[in-house]
Amino acid sequence: MAAYSLETVLLKWEKGELSPEQAIGQTLLLVQELAERVGNLEKRLVAGARPFVEQRPSPEPHAPSSKDIL
Repeated sequence: MAAYSLETVLLKWEKGELSPEQAIGQTLLLVQELAERVGNLEKRLVAGARPFVEQRPSPEPHAPSSKDIL
């Protein structure tokens, strides 16, 4: 069963297009997805990863030139 977005669930509920059981089911699917996402972020934070910053390799060190000294 695919979950609707939260906005879609709310719109369908307002229009009477979802039964209470369907709305609860869709909400539970959204909560499940959010719980998985939070769990993944927590694992990354514990592992020392920075979740919102793209990690790039450090630039290669180079010998200073006269341009670097001045």
